[in-house]
Amino acid sequence: MTSKDKSHLCWTIAFSVGLLFSGRAAQATLPIELEVAMEPGSSLTAPQEWTRILGKMNLSRVRLRSIRSTDQPSVTHVQVGKSTRYRVLAILSHRDELILPKKHFRMQDRRKLQTYFEQLPNETQRNASPRGRFDLTEKQFRRLFTELSQPVSFATEGKISSEVLHQLQKKLTLPVVQTPRSSVLLELSLRGELQGLSTGTALAIVLRQHGLMLQPEITRDNSMQLTLATYDSQGDAWPVGWKPEKSIRLIAPQMFEQLTLEATNITFAEVLSQLKPRLKVPIVLDHWILTQREIVPDQISVKLARRKTFLKGALNRLASQARLATEIRIDELGQPFIWVTQFGKDSPRATQ
Repeated sequence: MTSKDKSHLCWTIAFSVGLLFSGRAAQATLPIELEVAMEPGSSLTAPQEWTRILGKMNLSRVRLRSIRSTDQPSVTHVQVGKSTRYRVLAILSHRDELILPKKHFRMQDRRKLQTYFEQLPNETQRNASPRGRFDLTEKQFRRLFTELSQPVSFATEGKISSEVLHQLQKKLTLPVVQTPRSSVLLELSLRGELQGLSTGTALAIVLRQHGLMLQPEITRDNSMQLTLATYDSQGDAWPVGWKPEKSIRLIAPQMFEQLTLEATNITFAEVLSQLKPRLKVPIVLDHWILTQREIVPDQISVKLARRKTFLKGALNRLASQARLATEIRIDELGQPFIWVTQFGKDSPRATQ
């Protein structure tokens, strides 16, 4: 048999395949129309084998044809009334592999191929929408932000972190996914009072104390979930508050109150306790960083010579003596609080 005869035979098979599958379209459940462009050089039986395999994939239509010079694996979607149909162009290579966008399949990869087709509609829609932080669409982010803006209505100081998490979860409609490691770590007590803060900021604080982080994720079916993951400086975690859009002078004018201060024979922890009534906003310590850097505020003496100064400046100078820094952030409700940490790769500054 000449190569010319072989090519002609492949085209004949391709034509009959198109007739075969169009008759099954009414029974299909996946709104996918697959067109397979065949490269020269594939084995004589490859088209027949792939015809049999694809016939069991429950696609609405499959057609094989000869390849054209402009053919590349692709997925396009078209709106038909209220439904969406997906047109997929695949290449049947000379190695008998089915080449789809970002994926190659061999004949023995049938289950993987079936999964690919089943997930393709959601993946295509997901990739079609512009995405921002956490790989969320604007609509998804707004929904999440709104959900995490609910205030914490109960006292948290000294409670077991898992109990605090359980109470916070009650307000959420999104599923929260834990790992065995996170479940163990959250059996420790929580340090600090979070009542009044928003749920998102409170969750981030609770988890961070135990070396964990909150990660919004999109599942294969395009739904959202919140995953409790081990802290990773490269991971995209829900932050402990946000950088204010408004001036600090507007959201916390008391920080620029000028007063005469003096600090002698006092620890940094005592300074925070005594300044708290004047600060008028929650003070939140980054206990995870304190542990990592072996900083114990109630054992570190600080001092400040008697002087007239702004409250903000005095607090920063005293914090620096404890190898710490302060930053005014806002929670999801727009409420200011003071974050006390040691900035670095494991504790970046707030972003908007």
